[in-house]
Amino acid sequence: MIMRTENEIVQNIIEYAGFDENVEAVIRTNLLPVREYLYSYQFYFIVNDITKYEDDMVFENCFGERILLFRGDKNYPDMFQNTKAHLMVYRDGITIVINAMDRETFLRKYNGEEAHDNVWIGDTYQKILDKEGCLPEIERLEEKQTIFSGKPTEEEFAGTCKEFWWVLKTFAEYTLRKELTAAMFYLNVAIRDLLNRMLRWYIYLSNGKPVDLGILDSNFEKLLEEKLFLLYKKTYPDADYEHIWQAYEVVTELWSYVGKAIAENRGFYYPEENEQNMLEFIQRLRESSL
Repeated sequence: MIMRTENEIVQNIIEYAGFDENVEAVIRTNLLPVREYLYSYQFYFIVNDITKYEDDMVFENCFGERILLFRGDKNYPDMFQNTKAHLMVYRDGITIVINAMDRETFLRKYNGEEAHDNVWIGDTYQKILDKEGCLPEIERLEEKQTIFSGKPTEEEFAGTCKEFWWVLKTFAEYTLRKELTAAMFYLNVAIRDLLNRMLRWYIYLSNGKPVDLGILDSNFEKLLEEKLFLLYKKTYPDADYEHIWQAYEVVTELWSYVGKAIAENRGFYYPEENEQNMLEFIQRLRESSL
């Protein structure tokens, strides 16, 4: 099956919206960056009445042979308030996302007023249809969402360090009890969230200017020094407990290096005594379990 072109998809969307009297305007989003092996097209439909799009079948035969429909608004209603989100996969390899919403909801999202930021979708916008001029000029062709320019206050830095050691202690307890799913959750979610936060600060402070971290920090490999990214890769273990403990040791090494660098850059106190005490505490736990 031949995959449709970008122009074919966009024209198909415009034609459908043109005939649907309920649609006032169409905004294309997630325009940049262009990613290899990603044939996804995402649109906002600005509509008069969103209840029409509650029906799962509303787009079933409009854009090709649909093989999957996922309704984001039904699974995550808090993230899709006043929105009907149709995420669709087609037989030829294309995916199309249509978020139907009213004008006010879209403008709040465009202006960054939404309580929930969707990290999976970028924040580039381009108006491709506006039947009655219901929207102001809408065009943003540069990503803002993944541009990072944050630096910690001394209180934030100290609090993050304390949280890290508490979470690491909890990880150690689950690992020693061989409760694999909990141990891996703490390592790959709770601990990694804190480690990534510290790495973002480190990258920004090292560059001295805003940096494009990529969605879900996907540009770490480009932005970190080679030696640090090699360490970072080693923080991802398989399910072997020996390898999990090896990942723990790399996590603490990377944390210490980056944390001290941030503290020096910002003129903060690095809690080295906490670090040493907690390393010794966890080591005693490990030894007592032998």
